[in-house]
Amino acid sequence: MAVSRPLPGRPRRLLGPVALVGGGLLAAACGGGSSAIPSTTSSTLPPLPPAVIAYVTLVGSGSQVGLGSRVLPVNVTAAPASTSAAIQVGVFPAAIAITPDQKTAYVANYGSNDVTPIDLATGRAGRPIPAGPGPAGIAIAPDGRTAYVADAGSSPIGDTVTPIDLVTGKALPAITVGAGPEGIAITPDGKLAYVADSGAVVTGQSGAIGATVTPIDLTTKKALAPIPVGNAPESVAASPDGSTVYVGNANSGSVTPISTASNTAGTPIALDGAPAAIAFAPNGSTAWVAVDTSVIPQHGDITPINVATGVAGAPVPVAKAPAGIAITSDGGVAWVTCSGANELVSVDLSTAKVAQSVVVAGGPYAIALTSHAQGGGSTSSARGATTTTGAHKNKSTG
Repeated sequence: MAVSRPLPGRPRRLLGPVALVGGGLLAAACGGGSSAIPSTTSSTLPPLPPAVIAYVTLVGSGSQVGLGSRVLPVNVTAAPASTSAAIQVGVFPAAIAITPDQKTAYVANYGSNDVTPIDLATGRAGRPIPAGPGPAGIAIAPDGRTAYVADAGSSPIGDTVTPIDLVTGKALPAITVGAGPEGIAITPDGKLAYVADSGAVVTGQSGAIGATVTPIDLTTKKALAPIPVGNAPESVAASPDGSTVYVGNANSGSVTPISTASNTAGTPIALDGAPAAIAFAPNGSTAWVAVDTSVIPQHGDITPINVATGVAGAPVPVAKAPAGIAITSDGGVAWVTCSGANELVSVDLSTAKVAQSVVVAGGPYAIALTSHAQGGGSTSSARGATTTTGAHKNKSTG
């Protein structure tokens, strides 16, 4: 399934110390005397770029797909990227989101019906928080006080979103939405959430494929009238200005824009494959869509969509079965989890070319980025990071 993941700090080459040295000048005086101008030395150290860490959920691969239960921190500032010890969470971590203060990650575990908090300073998982059946997507309100979890269920299929009070760590009354909710996104003003009602798209589910998105008024915690979109909507992302929500329709091979002012859908944007996850560039000019392409099964791609024109650009090939995407806060790099290849791939968005590929065994799935100052500095603000949450479940083939 897919989750829309926001996003955080571009990995840049580390700069070594720079010393500015003024050399001493020795001048010969008339009459055989000499005068020396003392040398002066000053040094300045440019600030180090922020350390950017990708938190990648591992859902299992091969015969173990769906049985994974770890989150892997990957330092993507380093070249090449390096990994830390994996963090144990619940079964099938389908989605991940990071709080605006970048202190805590929350992981939605589809297989164990709960949400695991991770303290990002210590790398330790906290006590799981019970959620609804089959948590498939998660989004955190801009004030950092509430997480909203899409409960996709399995058998029976789910139809709720569970709010979680992040101060108390307790679930609040569930909100009824459409069947099989997966992706969820919250507008930057915190007033609305949009939930992709995917229907029966997961192996073991029964029922119809979904084709709507349900808005939720987060002030009243009430669902609004569903909005018709394409078939099997799985991924959702809100534009940085909050004016538009993009919905990836996996079975229609398209992305549907929704105006948040009128809650009406615009003309679908065709893609060459099934959209799995969506991330907006921080300036809002482009939406990048991770696409599980049908043309070259061994590869997927990320496809740019010009937000102003609604036109899709040339796809950038990545590895097989892209599932999640996150963009750095400066808009320079996209990191893509490719579950079919057990790789984490970076794409330089200025050149539209793959920059780095990192082997990540265990089925990399959802991804969120965070950044913090190096050298013991404080955690950067929410604006200094971009996180994307998203996951893409295997649809039933039967």
